[in-house]
Amino acid sequence: MTATTPSALDLAVEINRVTAGTGGSSCPLDELWAPIRVVVPFEAAWLGVFDTGRNRYQTLTAVGHDAVNRAYLESSDFNEQVEAFGLFRRTRPLCLRDVPVPPAEIPSWAQRWWPAGYREGIGVPLVARDGRHLGVMTMFTDSPARPSDAARDVIGIIAPMISAAIDPMTTIAGLAALVGDARAGSVVGRNGTVCRLPGMPVHPLLTQNSRVVLTALAKLTQRRIHTAFLWPDPRGRDDYLRITAIACPPQAPNYFVALILVSPPGDLLGLTHRELEVLGFVIDGRTNQSIAHALFITERTVAAHMEHIRAKLDAPTRTVAAVRSLHLALYLPHQLTDVAE
Repeated sequence: MTATTPSALDLAVEINRVTAGTGGSSCPLDELWAPIRVVVPFEAAWLGVFDTGRNRYQTLTAVGHDAVNRAYLESSDFNEQVEAFGLFRRTRPLCLRDVPVPPAEIPSWAQRWWPAGYREGIGVPLVARDGRHLGVMTMFTDSPARPSDAARDVIGIIAPMISAAIDPMTTIAGLAALVGDARAGSVVGRNGTVCRLPGMPVHPLLTQNSRVVLTALAKLTQRRIHTAFLWPDPRGRDDYLRITAIACPPQAPNYFVALILVSPPGDLLGLTHRELEVLGFVIDGRTNQSIAHALFITERTVAAHMEHIRAKLDAPTRTVAAVRSLHLALYLPHQLTDVAE
């Protein structure tokens, strides 16, 4: 046991009280500062999440900073300073006194923080369990003696708890759990980057700009937060996978737009590949004439397929068949069909 243990435990209990049961962007982050201030009596503090699309930080909560300072902390200049100091290569928070450069030679300190009356500062890297760069927490004090080394170590101990609270994957993992039979999954960022979903394998169909990802994103409109459809399994023409796409919550700090999961197809109710093709066109609002032209078959053949489809879905009408198939994720997007132009 070290002398820091009681302080660390007390602070951990308070941080857990603030963040427990919330997760993601719903955490009341402003409440974090009061217990932290007991350990580090700061004059100003800031917590920002890293925006991978803009390559800079976005403010989640701040105290003691005016709009000008907050704008700087969200700038590319601040991100460059974080990288120059190697903050994310360290295993513990970084104080000003740890930097092998005098404050007068650090532009932000010489021009901004020192004139403002700050004499020491601490930068805390916030990293997910799987190593993802989540954000940074900074605190500035008016005394070179604060924070002490012991206080710095305490902040390092509770940093993973704060990381978990701001990690958008916390909420996304909860969404993924709703699809109980999912076997693989990925998350798509605002810039189209496909990221691994922690704790779940990556599927070869879920790559950046793949047809699966592009089709899923196209179907997640502003009025649709969930979609599911069938996709041919690369192992064989008549084998399918079920693709489920869920729109991610838009609130900060979520820089992800969609969760895409791969599952077994479930019960296809005996529908053949051709019947699934026809059904996909019906769901998309195509007429029998249009379907016949697209599939190079006659309208009479389309009508026969529809009779079989309605029987297998126990649907009295074409519309009911379409609705039931969507509910059962028996939708094969027509983009997968070799259609006539």
